[in-house]
Amino acid sequence: MEVNQKPSLATTAAVLALTIIPAAWAQNSEELTPEQLTPHNVSLTAATYNGRKAVRVMGTPDAQNGDSYAVVKGTSLREGTIEAELAGKPAAGAGGGARGFIGIAFRLQGEKYEYIYLRPTNGRADDQVRRNHSTQYGSYPDFDYARLRREAPEKYESYVDLQPGVWTKIKIEVEGRAARLYVNGAEQPCLIVNDLKMEPREGSVALWVGPGTEGYFSDVKVNPGTQVSSTDASAQIYFDRGHGEFPPPEAMTEIGNRLGHTVKTAEGPITPESLQGSRLVYLRAPNRTFTESEKAAIVGFVKNGGSLLLVLDEEQRQSLAKTGVNDLIAPFGMKLSGDTPHIPNTGAVAKAGEINRQDREVPYDGGREVLGGTPFAYQLDTKGHLAQPYAAYAKFDNGARVVVLAEGMASLFLGDKDAVRLHVDTAAPDNTKWWGKDSAMFMQEVLAWLIAG
Repeated sequence: MEVNQKPSLATTAAVLALTIIPAAWAQNSEELTPEQLTPHNVSLTAATYNGRKAVRVMGTPDAQNGDSYAVVKGTSLREGTIEAELAGKPAAGAGGGARGFIGIAFRLQGEKYEYIYLRPTNGRADDQVRRNHSTQYGSYPDFDYARLRREAPEKYESYVDLQPGVWTKIKIEVEGRAARLYVNGAEQPCLIVNDLKMEPREGSVALWVGPGTEGYFSDVKVNPGTQVSSTDASAQIYFDRGHGEFPPPEAMTEIGNRLGHTVKTAEGPITPESLQGSRLVYLRAPNRTFTESEKAAIVGFVKNGGSLLLVLDEEQRQSLAKTGVNDLIAPFGMKLSGDTPHIPNTGAVAKAGEINRQDREVPYDGGREVLGGTPFAYQLDTKGHLAQPYAAYAKFDNGARVVVLAEGMASLFLGDKDAVRLHVDTAAPDNTKWWGKDSAMFMQEVLAWLIAG
């Protein structure tokens, strides 16, 4: 970001044609359409640039600096590579400080992200200082180019040969707190960042344009470090039905189609052999006893790098003592409490972070508390404040991940955008509209995070 004021009438535009391999799954190469992008202070239209089919991304005139980008739907990258061919140049009517700013944002959650971008007009400038500012790393919103240049001159910028409006191939490698930028197929990076400003986390990939830019993107590829395809056994979910669980909700199939998950419904005993070929064991509201051998098989599965999702509702529906599910999660530092005080239709909120890209509103009506692990969702109290943890996670160096939900409504994809929190239809309880409109996105992000471990 180069200026501190909003862009004026000068446009911020990008045109792209994409091939996407999303994080935690892969899909066949296909041309991206405007419908596959989520605009953030931009408009999206189909277009053609230099003979390539594309999508035009135009920044809104009143967008704040650094706040114009298009999120590529279905991407969730923590580590891996992002490749693209792009071309940027100052738009007609842009101010004298326009450089054709164009690049990639990654690990985007909420409105925070890391990003690397180019200043194409600097690549062959007569001023050597400008040439030295051809590439740039930043972290929005706390570490823009001005702060980084002031606090660590030259550390987060570098020279590379660029031309405005000319197709340029880039590759960004992301690993832990490090990122490297390669330009035009070079074997060596032209920019190395060893101290990314945010903690490593899953997040979306977005196509980023700065003020006064006319930009073009083509052949964008997102390749996660851990890539799972729909034909890969590691994307398989073992959905247990051997302990009184209902069948998987239909919405799980829809999520599976989007994420490349396959659901194996199993009604027999859980054994090490039955879990082979699965990435995730999903125990959704069991109400029968797990045998000691089944407990050992599930714990061993996680200790060998598998993931576990456990959902348990209040005592009248699933008995904690009868099922023995605390024995499944105790080895991982987690425990479910008894029933918490019942507040009808109180709702819960999952906070943006490791699992959820944005705050998510989910239904909650009578459940438990998750003790231990890292809380990421909370029951609300009567005043709408965050109360006890409703959901928590744990993750381990071997790739294993565990999520525990202490109430089952979100896992049934309930919740209505028109519902009123704390309201129950006492005359016809079955007609109650449950508060918590984000169950589907919440569950999709939970499943994607568990599969990606």
